Amino acid sequence: MLKALDGMVRMSRQQRRKIARKGISPEELRAMREQDIRMAVSLTIRDYHAVMLLCLRDKLGFGRVRALRFLEAINEVFDSVRKGYLDIDDIRDTVEEELGINVDDL
Repeated sequence: MLKALDGMVRMSRQQRRKIARKGISPEELRAMREQDIRMAVSLTIRDYHAVMLLCLRDKLGFGRVRALRFLEAINEVFDSVRKGYLDIDDIRDTVEEELGINVDDL
């Protein structure tokens, strides 16, 4: 798979010819779909980070160092979730209890 300028995944000429000659197996189709989903999620996260960082800069006056510290704090929380120390539902409940913000309403 090739990444195009627009960020979307494109099949190479070799891949397109293989599919035209042999068709595609269910496993190959599943793998291609999973790769497309991972790419879409990755692009969404990247874009959300960009918007979030712009707002931190423009609205709250964050500079590069504070913005990077903020991103590191986010990564630490997600790392704790991956390791099983935290649960996303607990995080949502804490945000609602302590900040009065229900993330489901956003």
